[in-house]
Amino acid sequence: MHNIFFLITLFPGMLLLLTKWIPVLSRKSTFFQYLLCLFLITIMNSLFFRQQFVVVLSLICILFLPFILFFVEYIFVERQWKKLLTIYKKNKIIIQSIVWFPVLEEIIFRFFIYQYCKLFDFSNIQYILLATFSFVIAHIFYQGVSSIVKILFSFILSILFLLTLNIFLTIIIHCIFNFLVYIVRTSKYENHRNW
Repeated sequence: MHNIFFLITLFPGMLLLLTKWIPVLSRKSTFFQYLLCLFLITIMNSLFFRQQFVVVLSLICILFLPFILFFVEYIFVERQWKKLLTIYKKNKIIIQSIVWFPVLEEIIFRFFIYQYCKLFDFSNIQYILLATFSFVIAHIFYQGVSSIVKILFSFILSILFLLTLNIFLTIIIHCIFNFLVYIVRTSKYENHRNW
């Protein structure tokens, strides 16, 4: 069973392809489908690596708790549920790409792949190569071949995780990186729109 879980963890794109066959999910954006796949893989691995559950639970709390607490506070203070939903819908790409994707991707591509490599007695080099390869392949499924440039990014994050064994470090770096990418893409769009 652990071989199948490892394969799914290495290649979340396989799960992404399956979502195309599910009518309810096929109408959703690839962005959403990929996010759902990452979440399911995180849950699957959390159950498999039960001794790491506290770490994963902490990371899931980081993902959801700030938003839940904000929503609750906003509803009590402002009493405008529909306005809050409108704000979220307008900004969900920002939240997903700057918070949720980095956290889930780092849990999967750094933390869980590392756990599997320990389980299978792989070397550190094998871990770095597997983590980098699977990270790039996963991005190709929804970003295309241009994702090849992510090799250096993933390679460095894999080495940093290996040196520190601190998943929070790689998550923060990934969040900042995605934030910078978002700023650049938004400014390109604004410049083009104003042209």
